[in-house]
Amino acid sequence: MTKTVNYDELNHELNLNKMGITAAELHGFISGILAGGNHDESWRPLVEDMLNNGQKIPESLNKKLVELYCITKQQFLDDDFEFQLLLNEHDLFSQIDDLVGWVNHFLLGIGLVQPKLNHIKGDVGEAIYDLRQIAKLGYDENEDEQELGFAFEEIKEYVRMTSILCFDEFNEADITPTIH
Repeated sequence: MTKTVNYDELNHELNLNKMGITAAELHGFISGILAGGNHDESWRPLVEDMLNNGQKIPESLNKKLVELYCITKQQFLDDDFEFQLLLNEHDLFSQIDDLVGWVNHFLLGIGLVQPKLNHIKGDVGEAIYDLRQIAKLGYDENEDEQELGFAFEEIKEYVRMTSILCFDEFNEADITPTIH
């Protein structure tokens, strides 16, 4: 089992540094960059630009960003589908809001790495279309909370598996045979 990041601690650090983004949104953005096929340090300026208008990130937050990036990458690479969305665990309505923010930022991140994302066909193209629809989700606070909770869990799992699908699509394994 891979290591995880504490949502509340990361969210606190983001708020402390006045970044104007939630831990879920940041995780979605980094996940999108990774799922889009980023393999080098170019993720850093993308995150710095999104978080802090290209300015250097304070060291305490930078350390958490690197940890989040490394853990997320390891989860994507894990053969046991360890990848999980980083969402708060508070009330259902704030979890739904986090999921929508996560998906929006995932689409932003993957779109930066895969500029022709709109032209992708097949399963991945359909999945990206679905994510765009999920990003528009809303709810009525008067809805049956049990039904809403069930729907949320289904959508969350779909988003998780779609993220893994995108990662697999844009991060083709090196198929060069090993010479002994």
